[in-house]
Amino acid sequence: MEDETNKMNNQKLFMSKTDNIYRYVAVEGAVKDWACYVGSIIDSVEKVRNYGDKISETRARKLFPEFNHLRWRP
Repeated sequence: MEDETNKMNNQKLFMSKTDNIYRYVAVEGAVKDWACYVGSIIDSVEKVRNYGDKISETRARKLFPEFNHLRWRP
């Protein structure tokens, strides 16, 4: 799985990982919480972050253990 970590224009940290079909984007919120979104591998990180479908907390925590110290965004 490929990953990419970014900090864009004073936004909180986000990380992107891909498999053969999907792009997953984990986004840290302003109040020490986070969520993860999924889209097509051909979609940009920004598109998945802004318009992707939110995945389950269980799946997200397996994909992004780097965010386990944060509260899940409901």
